[in-house]
Amino acid sequence: MVLEKVISFLILIVIILFVTFFVRDWYVFVQCGAVKSCLVDASSYQHIAKFLVPVIAAIISFIIGRNSLGKRDRRLLQAAFLMILLADFCFKILYNYSFPLENRSDYISIGIIFFMLAQSILIVRHTRTSDSDVSFPWIFCIPFAVTFALGVLMLAHIYDSLMFFSTVSYGPFLFCSLYVACKTLKRGYYPKENALQIKWGMILFTCCDLLTGLSLWSGEDYSLHENLSIVANNLIWCFYTPALVLLALSGYRHKD
Repeated sequence: MVLEKVISFLILIVIILFVTFFVRDWYVFVQCGAVKSCLVDASSYQHIAKFLVPVIAAIISFIIGRNSLGKRDRRLLQAAFLMILLADFCFKILYNYSFPLENRSDYISIGIIFFMLAQSILIVRHTRTSDSDVSFPWIFCIPFAVTFALGVLMLAHIYDSLMFFSTVSYGPFLFCSLYVACKTLKRGYYPKENALQIKWGMILFTCCDLLTGLSLWSGEDYSLHENLSIVANNLIWCFYTPALVLLALSGYRHKD
């Protein structure tokens, strides 16, 4: 009962944070338009508030205790959220507050690599058929093959962009993770409510990442696509916030 109240309180904080930074994002867009310096100067609150969302979601996953579906499931979920937290620390804190500023793009690449690790852990979690299942998910062959091929091309100097390597490598991990998440109900290990939380959590996570990719790539040619980049960036957390909450809650054993 106490745990339920704590989780409800944490979710309420997430909702308050979401409303405030969502309103603030669009207010700043109206005030600044596509003036990048103005957007940067007026977005400090949003960066901190947004980073608090994965922090709170991680806390929800770490206070499961005996209410988990199983010890291994709890550990996998917590490990995934640790990677997500490190990724968002790179995206929201290091990228926006680090010096020298000319190296900031490297934090995006490092953050994407942490997200790759998070999706790998979620693939392992969502392909299991029991809490004792330690079998290797053969779907890993797809993202591993793509990452290996991209690494070979990079070593051969076909391209030299760490951003390109990380973003293209991440795609197969994301879509494989989405695929296995949508199959959790059929595998039978997860109760229906947990399986649906996993499924919709990853659907929303994928929508968020597609918008992130659109924001990053349109931002490369800022003079041409500035409005598209800003709008996409402002919509990312509409999907990412509920995705994190659903995935965090998917580790809890619900009452019948």
